[in-house]
Amino acid sequence: MRDSEINRIIKKVIKEAPVDYGDYEERMHPRSQAKIEDPEGIYAKNRGFRQGASDVERIAGNRFKEIVDYVKRYYGTDRNITDPQVKRAIQVAQMQAVSQAMGIEPRHREKLRDLAVEIAAKEEGWLPYAKNMEQAIKDGLVVKEEKQGGVEYQFDFINILTFLGEQRIDPNMFQMKPKEMKKLELPKNFSFDIDELTPEEERQLELEKRHVINALIQGKGKRGQFAYQMYKDRLDAIDPRLYDLYNKIMGANDLMYFTDEDLIEALGGSATGTERKMEGGDDNDDEEGGEEENDTYFANGVIFPILLHELFKVFSVPTSQSQWDDVDPGIAQDVVDKADSMENEPMNFRVGGELVRKLRTLLPDDLILVPENRVYMPFFEQALYSVPAEDFLKNIIANVVSDDKEDNNKAKRRFEELYKKAKSEYEKYKGNNDDDEYEDDEDDILSQLGL
Repeated sequence: MRDSEINRIIKKVIKEAPVDYGDYEERMHPRSQAKIEDPEGIYAKNRGFRQGASDVERIAGNRFKEIVDYVKRYYGTDRNITDPQVKRAIQVAQMQAVSQAMGIEPRHREKLRDLAVEIAAKEEGWLPYAKNMEQAIKDGLVVKEEKQGGVEYQFDFINILTFLGEQRIDPNMFQMKPKEMKKLELPKNFSFDIDELTPEEERQLELEKRHVINALIQGKGKRGQFAYQMYKDRLDAIDPRLYDLYNKIMGANDLMYFTDEDLIEALGGSATGTERKMEGGDDNDDEEGGEEENDTYFANGVIFPILLHELFKVFSVPTSQSQWDDVDPGIAQDVVDKADSMENEPMNFRVGGELVRKLRTLLPDDLILVPENRVYMPFFEQALYSVPAEDFLKNIIANVVSDDKEDNNKAKRRFEELYKKAKSEYEKYKGNNDDDEYEDDEDDILSQLGL
């Protein structure tokens, strides 16, 4: 047998190898695992995952094992937590924890709401780290108003209408499927030449980029829902019982995305929280033709950590729109219709948590480890998401996903370059305070997209 044939077989075996559980007894639901291993899946065919399904299996497998570890820790067990008997006991304990939390939260609702918005805004760079919410409101950095039965927080560039247990979630709203697009057949190992892209080729690249961005947004939500752990003293000051309850609730919730495929398929995503852009505006605002209002986003959580999860996603949405800076609006709308669906959300969760973790390990220490520098994060993300699709996928994301240290170092160097650009843009914004310059860049494309 020729060497080329041997290499082809080795590569095929590597790409089709099943999820590696290592020494773990726990197993995913068979259909969840099949979706992760699917060579035709949205990430297996993505240029950001060079090894195809093998990369997806490794990323999702690492995330599954991480979840198993912290669920065992939160529930104080060393047993196989996917054993039906143990799993059922955890589900019962989770439901009891939810009931307890929902009994405690109403009398502390406003303190918890303020804390959730403060945590997400700080960690995502929308609020100076030295400020708490009370100080931010007093200093005019944030405006807080009661609206539509919830509470709206108004920041630079974005308003967020929040609900914490006041508004029920309708599971029917999650039965969403992506709109069909004409299937684009491309030769295997085809490499796009950016200078000669057809509209169909550009659309395919932007679709793959959009899937990655969605995974990062959902992954940030999944990791962000535990951000209260860094503010334990603040949470304990509200009610010391909540911390352990939230750990149990959210740990079991994460496990569900790998072990309860029947429920996930029935819901199409999650029925405990929602985030989306609000349609239209308040008819009473701007009656005098005054200053144009920010876009308003909706974040709804039945309990505090679910609201936190949705807030982390909301703060990621404005920066993600820079993907469309130089994209034809028709192509952009096609991509949004196809990619931004609840049907894709479970895979976004399974891939996104680990993808976010890997990416953060490669970001500049100055951005991640110095809390005061978190204000650069929105500008960094805007610069990252504006990188042309092929470069973004092949030279950044693929190097993040890779287990090769040399590839990781390539990603780190790109992140250093983007960080310098982000700092420059931030200083320009703070120096000129010219909001119109930033709003105009987004408004042209967003208005055409209806975003």
